[in-house]
Amino acid sequence: MRLSRLIAGVALSVAAAQAPAQGLDPGFGGGARVQITLADLDDQPLARPVAGTPFRIRVHLRDPASERPVTDEHLSGWIRPVERSNGECRDAARANTLAGDSLPRGTTDLGRSLFGVRHDDGTVSIVDWEHSLASANMLAMVRMPRMPGAITALRDDFGFVLTDEAGARVTLDAAAGTEPRPLPDMGGTGAVLVTPDGWMAQGDRLIGPDGASFTLPAPVLALRPALFDADLGRFMGVAVLTRGGTGFVADGAGLSAPVQGPPDATDIAHLPEARAMFFADGSDQLSVVYGTDRRITAPLPAPADRISASPEGDLALAWSGQSGALSVVDVATAQVVQAVHLNRAPLDQPLREVAFAEGAAFLALRDLDFVVVLDLEQARRGTPAAARPVRIGPKVADLPPDAGPFLIQTTRGHASQTVLALHPGLSTAFPVKRDSGNATAPMNGFRIRGARPLGMAELSAGLTETAPGDYHAATVLPQGGPHELIVSAGPGRFTACMRVEVQGPMQSQLVLQLAAHDGGALQDRRAIDLRLLDGRGTALDWPTHMPLILQSLQTGWRAQVVAQPQPHGGHRAIVADLPRGIVSVALDQSLPRGLAINPTTLEVTP
Repeated sequence: MRLSRLIAGVALSVAAAQAPAQGLDPGFGGGARVQITLADLDDQPLARPVAGTPFRIRVHLRDPASERPVTDEHLSGWIRPVERSNGECRDAARANTLAGDSLPRGTTDLGRSLFGVRHDDGTVSIVDWEHSLASANMLAMVRMPRMPGAITALRDDFGFVLTDEAGARVTLDAAAGTEPRPLPDMGGTGAVLVTPDGWMAQGDRLIGPDGASFTLPAPVLALRPALFDADLGRFMGVAVLTRGGTGFVADGAGLSAPVQGPPDATDIAHLPEARAMFFADGSDQLSVVYGTDRRITAPLPAPADRISASPEGDLALAWSGQSGALSVVDVATAQVVQAVHLNRAPLDQPLREVAFAEGAAFLALRDLDFVVVLDLEQARRGTPAAARPVRIGPKVADLPPDAGPFLIQTTRGHASQTVLALHPGLSTAFPVKRDSGNATAPMNGFRIRGARPLGMAELSAGLTETAPGDYHAATVLPQGGPHELIVSAGPGRFTACMRVEVQGPMQSQLVLQLAAHDGGALQDRRAIDLRLLDGRGTALDWPTHMPLILQSLQTGWRAQVVAQPQPHGGHRAIVADLPRGIVSVALDQSLPRGLAINPTTLEVTP
């Protein structure tokens, strides 16, 4: 079969303009009455989503007898194409649990994590953590040469926001084929500050991820995530430090009363359990304000201009980007319970970033070759907490001053005691755990195609309770056709399903089949033979040459080659210096919408 015929067939398979079957599977609501509705990003009711366009999902839970809201549920949700379903929708939650929370291929998990990565060539890529191969995990690559500033995620809009040096903002939907769209100016002056979860400040203006805007009495100097929700694994608000040492806390409900810290404060942390604000000012004194008026000054063993609070809210880390010294402070007493000084080679470097996962702090060093793990459980018990280094890769140099973050405190990784460490030299993000060994395994990371990465942000938009009994999520679907939307509180609780008709072409998956052999007279080169197969295993004719990208999963090696058509069918590429181990092979070419070619791997032996 010729590929042109297949492409024509895909282009004609647009879903018919029919309204979806409204309502839910009536047979099993369990202990709740479940109502699911869809909306676009402007919160207008939506009958049929469009493939490639983000939309919102609303779930309303009510008690069947009293009609009171059903609260504090931990809902999971996913959407699967009907034609790929291999069982009844009512069995989906049980099957998912028995499979170890592994969803079938082609299913869109509402709780998945996507990452926006900015690169030093002015491009932005959108990466899916669920796919480890660099050739498979790339959802989009967008050219944005005028937006060198930080990147942040907007979960309710299912996209990312970037800024330029003047503060102009654009948004990118987290979808294939996305294009930048301008956002309104913030109205402030100077550089734009962002947090990983979508808070932005410029001058005296503060804008929340939901679009709420605040005008502050002085320019903002620092923004730090605050109000951690342990059930969701993410922060719900932000701590704000303005010029003159005044602190605020902002969330969806508004702005708190001001708290006055040292006039030359450089950083802030908010600890809600203790109703405390911590201020660092670059000296060896830590200022703490409990409530709004009880003030304590605590001595530190080393100067600190940064303060980072643990999500649990009982410990804080005082540190400086100019040294390897770190102080662990007990929030309740404002006393230093641990002092760490990284003064032995090769760890004798200043700290670059700090992140947390459950029970541990993670320290990224200046050269990004190590992440140091600090066991906070030991610090809580009063036991000396050893600073254990985990090697990430070779030293990194020549990073621009605004690069980062390279250490990501992820929503999905918090409960599993995992953070992500981005190594720009290897173009790989490595999961680092509290119990990681002395070095990360290359196969554990996910590769990032493109030029050198300079920072990233996580987008995790799973179902969140926004009001009693009301849960919202946002997502985007890659293809059209009939789908099933499944929402579950787990086996033994309740599961509800809804039929959704998605507008757009249905996607065809092709397979790249390859074989490799020694090149004989080619000496250190190898020949790779390729064929393109459809879902039934029928060989397809690719009408011209086939550009490929190859990438080792053990090292940073990568290459671009061109496979040429062969007289007897298929294609052949000649590759020099192919490294040992597993090599990813993928088509390096944009395809028509609705057509996807799965990458494959090659095991290279001596």
